[in-house]
Amino acid sequence: MPERHRLAAAPRRVFGKKVKRLRREGQIPANVMEAGRSSTAIQAPERDLAELARAQVSGQIIDLQLEGVVAPVLVDGIDVDALTNRLIHATFRKVDMTRPIEVTVRVQLHGSAPASESGEHTVMQLLQEVDVSALPTDIPSLLTADVSGLAEVGDAVLVRDLRAADGAFEPVTAQDAVVAQVSLGRQLEDDEADEELGEVPLEEGAVLPADADAEPPPAAD
Repeated sequence: MPERHRLAAAPRRVFGKKVKRLRREGQIPANVMEAGRSSTAIQAPERDLAELARAQVSGQIIDLQLEGVVAPVLVDGIDVDALTNRLIHATFRKVDMTRPIEVTVRVQLHGSAPASESGEHTVMQLLQEVDVSALPTDIPSLLTADVSGLAEVGDAVLVRDLRAADGAFEPVTAQDAVVAQVSLGRQLEDDEADEELGEVPLEEGAVLPADADAEPPPAAD
């Protein structure tokens, strides 16, 4: 397992609208959740939290240092403002390190699919993330989908085929769910559509059927 990330935080005594000032000072509000207890309000340096966000640690265990005590916590989420791309909040969760928990893990395609080499087909990734159950110390940092066996349209990698980059897990997402699949290339689809909509030449002497909605020709005088 890779070495766990660490985050130093401090108790937070600023709430509500006043947290805007906190963010201006480079501190991001956060909460630590614990089953059966009220959440603990904390704050952490924006720079340090941004490093965790870039490391994509959501769903992973990190070491949280608070008031001189270091404890493992699960990163439930790091929220980012969609307009400013600035951090706005983070949520951590205390977990029982001896019991499996359910988390969401990223899926990455691995290998070269023969179906893509001709340029006629494309490999579509249908699932970017998968829900798994794992001990907190065994949560995979990444799941890989080997696409090297995908050659024909319809060939697929299922959840049951996924492998952990590290750690160990049991799938929670349905094992027969499709992670990646070969489909027709865009150009082939367009060509087939053109063929279906294309004009068909009339045989010599053939007459077009009358248009039921067309106006009848005027009567001869």
